[in-house]
Amino acid sequence: MKNPPLGFISTPGIIGAILTVLIVAGFAIANDGILFSPGALNAQSGAPLGGVSSHAEIADQCSLCHVPFWSTASMADRCVVCHTDVAVQLLVPAPLHGVLRQANSNLACRKCHPEHGGPDAPLTIMVDAQFPHNLVGYSLAVHQRKSDGSVYVCRDCHAQGYTSFDQSICSTCHTQMDATFLQTHSQEYGNNCLACHDGVDTYGDNFNHTNVPYPLTGGHVQVACTQCHINARSIEDLKSTPQDCAACHAATDPHQGRYGSDCSTCHTTAGWVTTTFDHNLSTFKLIGKHASVACESCHIDQVFAGTPTDCNSCHQKDDKHNGQYGTDCAACHTADGWLPASLDHNLFAFQLTGAHINVACLSCHINNVFKGTPSDCNSCHQKDDTHNGQFGTNCEACHTTSAWLPATFDHSTSGFPLTGAHVNLTCTQCHTSGVFSGLSTACVSCHAQPADHAGTFGTDCAQCHNTSNWNASFNHPGGCDGNCATHRGATCADCHPVNYSTYTCSKCHDRTPGEGGG
Repeated sequence: MKNPPLGFISTPGIIGAILTVLIVAGFAIANDGILFSPGALNAQSGAPLGGVSSHAEIADQCSLCHVPFWSTASMADRCVVCHTDVAVQLLVPAPLHGVLRQANSNLACRKCHPEHGGPDAPLTIMVDAQFPHNLVGYSLAVHQRKSDGSVYVCRDCHAQGYTSFDQSICSTCHTQMDATFLQTHSQEYGNNCLACHDGVDTYGDNFNHTNVPYPLTGGHVQVACTQCHINARSIEDLKSTPQDCAACHAATDPHQGRYGSDCSTCHTTAGWVTTTFDHNLSTFKLIGKHASVACESCHIDQVFAGTPTDCNSCHQKDDKHNGQYGTDCAACHTADGWLPASLDHNLFAFQLTGAHINVACLSCHINNVFKGTPSDCNSCHQKDDTHNGQFGTNCEACHTTSAWLPATFDHSTSGFPLTGAHVNLTCTQCHTSGVFSGLSTACVSCHAQPADHAGTFGTDCAQCHNTSNWNASFNHPGGCDGNCATHRGATCADCHPVNYSTYTCSKCHDRTPGEGGG
């Protein structure tokens, strides 16, 4: 005999089971899912939201928070209907809920705010929320475990709630780790830990000063932070620390501010002693031998500002001219060395030309005497005067500075200008034995009378002769009735047997001689 089938497997049983499920589901939907509630809602009163003070007041209205499975809305959409302040925060990145939205756009409210835990259960539990703590300005990267090795939980730091933090917790914890350090650190930077610390020591031991506009080099590397960041109490204080040298070193400035506040012009961070001053930045540039002179040679007793820049102030003791040329050494000398000296003599009243240019200074400036040196030719050339002073001291009347010879004398400037045949005569033809001064200008001094004159015509040759031609005839002015043509056969001596000042006609005519006339 066969066993009878189970009753609920029968067709009527299957249909009845389906109807039962549908009836229960419909009842649950109709009553906001009350049949599936895992427990009572939180009954702690708070500020009224949506007309109620706690979730317990809406325990019979599940649909206010829960949405049917076919709906496109979410529970988070229902939350912000009442929690409008959170809705605003979600739109801005800075507030707490805005930070969470940045970290996870799909993060559900119930991840941090569970319900149905009972009337006194907490509404905020963030243990499993993976809260992005670094987005609120403080990373938990180095706060994973306590000094005893146990794991940190939120309430270790947020004992009064997640939205508040008491910084005394920092000092309590770190005092246990190193009380001496914390005491010193608090005295130097204050007790507002969060003003500088961000959990990863961005401005702590791991801070790299090369990443900011003022990198630490040389001696600055070993300087304690507080030596520059005095009374700093926040990041803003650290960033606003002056970066100029004088802000730290003015009190120890041995120059007492005479060189301004930019110490780096001469000094480096390697040390104060090593100095590198670019003197070309000053009004007195160092050139030539000045470039290798020790600073203290000019800057006596470490006095720099106001140091004179004229040559004489440093070199007066070396002046071989004893001040004869004034104080402007640069007129002759250069910074490359005292010698060779180069003086532009054209700046003086006596300019050097011709052979004078190559004459050694001491040839004229005897015994290094320069001031008052005579500038006339004779003072230097008297010993060379082959004329023995006959032409005076004005050598340049004949000679030039190019050379003594050839000489060019303008005879027209003398009392005896040269004309006619005299122009081409050599000087020695008249100036015999080198005698020039005092010579007679009378013709007979050079031109002895010929025999036919026999001294009867006196010494004034120019009455009959000229410098162009000795044979020139005398132009008789008149006499003998003014008709000289009748006497052309007579010689001068026929009428003037003694001299030209007297004449006689008796040689040809029986007449008495006249005196001065005829």
